[in-house]
Amino acid sequence: MRYPALSDIWRLDMATRPKNTVTGHSHNGQSRVLMRARQIFPLTLFPDEIIVEELRIIWFRRMGPWSHEVVSIMATDIACVNAASGPFFGHLHIQSLTGGPEIMIDNLFRKDVYKIRSLVEGIALSAREGLRIEDSNLEAERQNLLRAGSLH
Repeated sequence: MRYPALSDIWRLDMATRPKNTVTGHSHNGQSRVLMRARQIFPLTLFPDEIIVEELRIIWFRRMGPWSHEVVSIMATDIACVNAASGPFFGHLHIQSLTGGPEIMIDNLFRKDVYKIRSLVEGIALSAREGLRIEDSNLEAERQNLLRAGSLH
């Protein structure tokens, strides 16, 4: 099965794209944390945590005391983000473009679900299109990514 990102047209476009439009990071190769969210403790005995960074999404899935699984999806591999919520809580589903790992986390606060969805859409868009949203101020960069991934 061929994915759109692996097509010959996409490879040609990425090869011929000027290198200065690709986001470069000037902070020692480290990806800065844009947002963290945790499941609500009374609803979940071992709360999972999701971390949105500039270049990837990390999910710490706690399976019991002293045991956990870590799932990471790079920004260029994000296929889609599904967010759903009720009056207080919501859930998030992030799928990988390559058919690899998926992130499914529920029992998050409603405001966190939609903020994470916008951030993930923003970093996926900037990673795929080579947009330069990077800013030296982390809060300004977070707001730019939120605006890029928000629904209009």
